[in-house]
Amino acid sequence: MASTDPLEEIWKHAMSPDKTDLLCFYPGKITMSGIWTGDSPLDFFLPLLLFQIILITTTTRAVVLLLTPLRLPRYIAEILAGFLLGPSVLGRIPHFSDIAFPIRSLFILESMSLLGLIYYTFTIGVEIELHTLLRAGRRSFWFAAASALPPFLVGAATGYVAVSTDGTRRTAEQFLNTLSFPVFLGATFCATAFSVLARNIAQLKLAGTDVGQLSISASLINDTLAWAGLTVATALAHVRYGMVPCVWTIASGFLIVGASYLVVRPMLLRLAGRVAEGEVVTELQECSVLIGVMVAALVADAGGTHAIFGAFVFGLAVPNGPVGVAIVEKVEDFVVGTLLPLFFAMSGLRTDTAKITSVSAAVLLMVAALAAAILKVVAAVTVAGTFGMPLHDGISIGLLLNTKGVIELVILNIGKNKKIMSDQSFTVLVFMSALITALVTPLLAMVVKPARRLVFYKRRTIAWAQPDSEFRVLACVHMARDVPALLTLVDVASPSEQSPVAVQALHLIEFAGRSSALLLINASAPSSSFEHSTRGRSQVELQFKHISHALLAYEENVAGVTARTVAAVSPYATMHEDVTAAAEDRHAALIVLPFHKHRSVDGGLEMFNPAIQPLNQSVQRVSPCTVGILVDRGLGGVPGAGCRVATLFFGGRDDREAVALATRMVCNPAIDLTVLRFVQMGGGGGFMGGAADQFDALKERKADDACLREFLDRANSMSASGGGGAGVEYRERGVFNASEMVTQIQEVEALGKDLFVVGKLPGLPALTAGMAEWSECPELGPIGDLLASRDFQTTASVLVVQSYARPSAAGAAMISGEHGGYGGGDGVGRPPRPDHHIRRNSIGTMGSWSWS
Repeated sequence: MASTDPLEEIWKHAMSPDKTDLLCFYPGKITMSGIWTGDSPLDFFLPLLLFQIILITTTTRAVVLLLTPLRLPRYIAEILAGFLLGPSVLGRIPHFSDIAFPIRSLFILESMSLLGLIYYTFTIGVEIELHTLLRAGRRSFWFAAASALPPFLVGAATGYVAVSTDGTRRTAEQFLNTLSFPVFLGATFCATAFSVLARNIAQLKLAGTDVGQLSISASLINDTLAWAGLTVATALAHVRYGMVPCVWTIASGFLIVGASYLVVRPMLLRLAGRVAEGEVVTELQECSVLIGVMVAALVADAGGTHAIFGAFVFGLAVPNGPVGVAIVEKVEDFVVGTLLPLFFAMSGLRTDTAKITSVSAAVLLMVAALAAAILKVVAAVTVAGTFGMPLHDGISIGLLLNTKGVIELVILNIGKNKKIMSDQSFTVLVFMSALITALVTPLLAMVVKPARRLVFYKRRTIAWAQPDSEFRVLACVHMARDVPALLTLVDVASPSEQSPVAVQALHLIEFAGRSSALLLINASAPSSSFEHSTRGRSQVELQFKHISHALLAYEENVAGVTARTVAAVSPYATMHEDVTAAAEDRHAALIVLPFHKHRSVDGGLEMFNPAIQPLNQSVQRVSPCTVGILVDRGLGGVPGAGCRVATLFFGGRDDREAVALATRMVCNPAIDLTVLRFVQMGGGGGFMGGAADQFDALKERKADDACLREFLDRANSMSASGGGGAGVEYRERGVFNASEMVTQIQEVEALGKDLFVVGKLPGLPALTAGMAEWSECPELGPIGDLLASRDFQTTASVLVVQSYARPSAAGAAMISGEHGGYGGGDGVGRPPRPDHHIRRNSIGTMGSWSWS
C-alpha cells in the first residue's frame, strides 16, 4: 500500500465543508540538524519556507524585469509570476509541485501571505482620507457612481446566471450561496485599484491634469465601495448558517468601523498634532500602531468578516500625515517586496487551467468582464459629456478606472476560500483581471498620450521677452526653502504693470513607492481647499500649500506679477518630461532650476538630493527655452528690499542671455547692478581657422556688441528719465589668462554682491579650457562651477544661464523665419535688428564706464 502524507490528508480534510475537529502535527520538523547528518532541507518547515520565499521573490523580480520594456503595471508581472509557479506551467513538470510546494507547506505559506496582505491593505487604508473623499467634488462622485453601478449590475446578473450554468456548483461538496456570489462578482467588476492607477497616472504624466485628478478621486471612492461590497458579500455567505450569524457579521463590521473612528483616530490625531509641533514619532508609538493592525485583523476575523477588512478599517483611522507616512515607510518595503509576492504566488497555485471544465460558463464570465469594462468607459464618456468635457477626456477616465489590482485578487481569494466560487470561476476571473489591466496601458497611450506635437512659440529666450513685454518664468521648486530665493530672483527681473512677469511654480514631487500615491490628489489640489488646520495632512501636501500661499501673497503685494502653483508627481528619472511639458504649455522664456546642493550651517554647500543633478542636466539637454540653475547661498529676502547683482560677460549665446536679464534689471530702482565684460589680450581672442570660422567669429562678435549696446541704451534712457537702478555700472577688463580673470571676479565680489549671473558656456574658451578638467558640476559650466565651489569663498548666490539652442535649422526656420538670432548670430529665433554705431568708451575700447 502506497504511503501518503498525513498533512496532505489534513489539507483535504480542512478544505472539505464536512470537516470535523482534527489535530495532527510533526514534532521536531521545524528546523533541521544539517545536511551533514543526512537531513534534506525541504523536509523541514523553516528551510522549506525560506526556499519558497526565495523562489517566489526571485521569479517575481525576473518577470518584472522582463516586462519592464512593455511598461506594464507591476501587478501584471506579479500575477504572471504566480501563474508560472502554479499547476498550469511549472506545476506540469513532474514532481515540481511536490518538491517546491508540497501540501504540508501550504498552511504556513498561506499564513505568511495573509500576514503580508493584512499590512498591505492597512497601507491602502492609510492612503485614503475621509476629507479627500469629501473634497473630491461633484464630478468625481458622478464618475465614481457611473463607473461602479453598471459593472456591479452586470456582475450581479452574471452571478445568477453562472449559478445555473456552472456544473460544479450543483454538487453538495461545492455549495455556492446564491446571494453572496453575485455580490462578490459585482464588487470585483466595479472595483478600481487605486495604487496601480496612481502609478499609471504618474507614468503617463497626468498627475496635474483634470483627467488624472478626477480618475484618482473616483478610484478612491470606488475602492471604498468595493471594500463595503466585500463585507456585505462575506456576511451573506453566512446565510447558510442562518440569518442570525449573517446579521451579527454585519453588526460586527459596523462595530469595528465605529471603534476605529471613535477611539483609535482621536488618539492618532493627537499624536499627529504633537508631531506637527516638532515631536518625533517614537518606536513605541509605531510599534503600538502595528500591533493595533493585528488586533483589528483578529477582531474582524473573529467577527466573521475577514482579517483584511479589520486592517483596512484600522488604516482608514490613521491620518495620512507624518504619522501615517512614517508607519507606511516602516512596513511597505518588506511587505511589498517580500510578503505580498507570496499572496500572488498562492493565487497562482490556485489558478489551474485544467479546472476549466464548462466552456459556456467560462465564456459567460469572460464576456461579462469585458462588458463591465466597456460599460465603465461608456459611463465615463456620458458623465464627461454632461459636464462639457472633451470626448477623449471621458475615454481616458473610463480606461483609467478599469485598472485592476490587489483588491480584485483579495475578493476572488476570499470567495474561493469560503467556497463561494468554483476553481473554474476563480481561474477565469484572475485571467480577465490581468488581461484588462494589460490592455489599459496601450489604449491609454493612444488616447491620452499621443506623440507630443511641436509647440510653436517665439519667446523661448530672455532676449525675446522684451523689457516692456510679459516675461514668462517656470520656476521649479523641490521644497518650501527654495521659494525665498525664487521670489527674490523674480523681483530682480523688475516686474511692473508695464513689464509684467508671469511665474508658474512647479512643485516637483518624487513618486517613489506606495506612500506617495495619495500625493497625486493631495498635492495637486487647489489652494482654496487648504484649511487652516494641518492635522492629518502629509508633509509634502503641507509644503505644496505653503509654496502656493507664498506665491499668492507675492502676487498680491507686487504689481505686475501673476503667479500660480502646480505639482508634478513623477519619478526623478522621467521628471524632466514634466518640466519641459509645463514650459511648453506656459510658453515660458526661462526655466529656473534649484541646484542640488543647499547652503549648510558653516556657509558651504551640502548635498540635498543627488537625483536632482541628473534631473537638471536632463532639463538642460531637452529644454524648449532658456534654463537657469540657481545656486542659493541665502539670496531670499524681503521683496523690494534691494539686491546687488554682478553679470559676467565673456561673449557667446549663453552670456548674451545673462545680459538680456540684466537689461530687465536696470528698470528696478532697488537693484545695484554691475556688468563686467572680459576681453582676452595677447591674441588669444583673435580670429583663427578658415574663412567659415572667421565669419562665425565675426558674427558672434557682432551679436555680442548688439546685446551690450541694447543694455547700455536702455540704461542711458532710464538714467535720463530719472529712473533706473540704484547703481548701474559697466566695466571692461582685458585679461591674459585665467588667473587674471579670477582676480578681476574677486575684485567685483569684494564689493559685496548678492548674486552673480553668468552664462554656462563662455565665449572665450581659451580662458576656461583648463577649468573643465577639475569641474565638479558640468551643468554649471566653468565659470558657474568656479563661483559655486568652496575654493572661491564667496557668499553670493549664482544663476547659471543656458540659452535655448534651436534643434535644427529647419525647425528654427519654421519658428522664426530664415534669419534667426539676436543681432544676427544669437540663434535664439529673434529677427535681426538694424545696426547702430557702437558708442565710444562703452564697448569698442577698454576702460570703465559707469553712472549712479
